Amino acid sequence: MSNPVRNYFSEFGVLKSASRDFWLTNAIQFFDGLAYFSMVTVLSIYLTTNCGFNDVDAGAWFGIYMLFVTAFMFGVGSICDVIGIKKSYFIGFGLLALARLGLGVVPVLLHGEALQWVVKGLLLIMSLGTAFIAPVTMTSLRRYTTKSVRATGFNVYYLLMNIGAIIANALIVDGFAKIWGDVDGKLAILDFGFLMSLCAVGCTALLREDNYAEDSERATGGNDTKRPLHILLEVWKERAFQKLLLFLVLTIGVRLVFTNQMLVMPKYYTRVLYTDFELGLASSINPFIIVLGLIAIIPIINRFATVRLIIIGMAISALSLVFLALPLEWVLRMPGIHNITQAYFFVIIAQIVVFAFGELIFMPRFTEYIASVSPPDKVSSYMALAALPMFIAKPINGFVSGILISKFCYDGIRPKIDTGNIAFWDSPEFMWVIYLILAALSPLAVIALRNFLTQQGPEASATTANEGGTP
Repeated sequence: MSNPVRNYFSEFGVLKSASRDFWLTNAIQFFDGLAYFSMVTVLSIYLTTNCGFNDVDAGAWFGIYMLFVTAFMFGVGSICDVIGIKKSYFIGFGLLALARLGLGVVPVLLHGEALQWVVKGLLLIMSLGTAFIAPVTMTSLRRYTTKSVRATGFNVYYLLMNIGAIIANALIVDGFAKIWGDVDGKLAILDFGFLMSLCAVGCTALLREDNYAEDSERATGGNDTKRPLHILLEVWKERAFQKLLLFLVLTIGVRLVFTNQMLVMPKYYTRVLYTDFELGLASSINPFIIVLGLIAIIPIINRFATVRLIIIGMAISALSLVFLALPLEWVLRMPGIHNITQAYFFVIIAQIVVFAFGELIFMPRFTEYIASVSPPDKVSSYMALAALPMFIAKPINGFVSGILISKFCYDGIRPKIDTGNIAFWDSPEFMWVIYLILAALSPLAVIALRNFLTQQGPEASATTANEGGTP
């Protein structure tokens, strides 16, 4: 029997021919990932503990941050197609460096309403910087890989991204909290993000703008003569993109589950368990499972059709919320569980593991698929617009999560749980019932429209891509 680990890593041998620019792109993403994953893990709590926002306002402004990322991405992708990779990176990381440093410093200098207004402004600056990075990274990865190694290149990208998430959560979030404490540790995390932005800028300076792994992808007649708005309108009119966007919109329900990791889980963990709960350690379990799964499972699931994987993966991720929605008295009857703390630990770990398995099934190849089917001169535009459903889910959940947390998982709810003085309809478990219903809508909607979506759509295109050498 063949060794799955050896088989998986044997695929990476083809990357010996990958250019220096491909590895620089991964280094840029790795540095930015360290900053981003550590920041989003603590941002909602930072807004409350460091800046004085209440739960509703903290959730709302996290949502506004993501809402403006969405708004800016409408135009930024097309701007990136016009000005190129290096300029886009320089602009994006310049804005991120300014915002991250500001967020790490201003709570020391300002207080009250003045502090909150400055923080709101910095969140908007950070949203613009964030909007630049994702589409230009996908453009860079496509440009610096040949068709024969592109799928493997995106696997490397996804692998390194999750390794960065593990380091960011397990070492940076928890490590900084132990060194500087709960309040100052969050400021240190944002200052660390500023340093990572500078590292990314250094790698960007070494990129070669005119290096194409496939000469056929050089734009002829180019986007140099086109305005960003013209490119944006062209993309929206393309039938293939319209069907792809519908496909992605249908996934919004389950994407709310993804956003819960940063919007809901930090406060949920600290309020149903204890305030010094190790957020970073809990948040690192998901990417750790993803890394292991990439090694062991990807060579197997790559044999299945894209839409089938999307449906199965979404269904598993949605059903992971069943554990959190179980009435506490049911969990306490399980063997080996003797108290409320053990019950919460069990449902939390079970949800993380099942959710990670669902994510593993449908996420890694999906980004590569979008980048591969995009026209060579519009990759950033496609990536920016195709990412909109996920970024729509984040602001929606930003507003929703603040309301639900303030009602079902407010500060001080654990003593009521301990005394049994709270009904199921008023408990954190009922909050997860609401999220479960929303998440389940996505796989059901995709199943209902599967024939329409796969008729000359994502699955058919993916089959064509496979026949052309891009798995």
